[in-house]
Amino acid sequence: MRKFPQPKVVVVGGYNADLVIACETLPVEGESMVGGPLQIFGGGRGANCAVAAARAGAEVSFIGAHGHDAFGVMAQDQLNKEGIDISNFRDLASVSTGASLGMLEASTGRNFLLCAESANNHLTPEMVRASRNILHSADLVISELEIPPETAWEAMRICEERDIPFLLDMSPINRIKQVPKNNVLAIVTESVEEAMVVTGTFRVPDAVAALHRTGARNVVFVERSREITYSDGQTIGTLKVPIRRVVDRCGATECLETWISLALIRNIRLSEACREASFAMAHSLSHMGGHQGMPYRSEVGEP
Repeated sequence: MRKFPQPKVVVVGGYNADLVIACETLPVEGESMVGGPLQIFGGGRGANCAVAAARAGAEVSFIGAHGHDAFGVMAQDQLNKEGIDISNFRDLASVSTGASLGMLEASTGRNFLLCAESANNHLTPEMVRASRNILHSADLVISELEIPPETAWEAMRICEERDIPFLLDMSPINRIKQVPKNNVLAIVTESVEEAMVVTGTFRVPDAVAALHRTGARNVVFVERSREITYSDGQTIGTLKVPIRRVVDRCGATECLETWISLALIRNIRLSEACREASFAMAHSLSHMGGHQGMPYRSEVGEP
């Protein structure tokens, strides 16, 4: 494995304690069933990216918010153990730490996930502006939409002041109607359908072109955790994720996008960045838990 200088990564995003019950098949409307034991994992799109970056060898700072409660203590402990700087992970006494309820179909890895209103919703643009110096010192900034969109846009704007590479995870899609003009390193969506909804298009090439027109230099779609569609503005390509069986999808997209962005800032071509990242994503998909499933670089090896 080639050695590279340790990049400084800042993640502006949400933390969730993921409460998961596995079952043989997902219940349908009105159906009750008994599943496996309740499992609690570290999660949240932003925190997943932070753990993915730390385990890939980056120096990571996390900008977010948690409540003054047991899940908040758990969140701090988990991120501290990963070596992540949480000096800007704010303790908000009046709200709860992020939490999600999930049902996981054990045979396929399909899941339902519902995030509660929480401290993630109270991470404000003002809080991000207070961390401007940290953002300006980064080699890469990642943000997502489990936090208020205006907070993610503020992080993006601050990065534009110093031309800091910025990756936007456009999920969850129900938070926005459009993507503002930007100059981001990459936009990632968790499905082709999400991309077409936001762009008001009906074909993949049209959705790709629409996102490039916002200013995004690279665009990546993830389809059912099995296929990656990518574009650098010149060429659209696809590749299959090298995995036979999905255990848990939680964190897989965050793993992929983090590894892609870490490769792009090393001036690796998008096609090769996606190929390298697909091996990391396969590792995540084959393990339970958002944080727990993130691979160390040594576990992925030379793709």
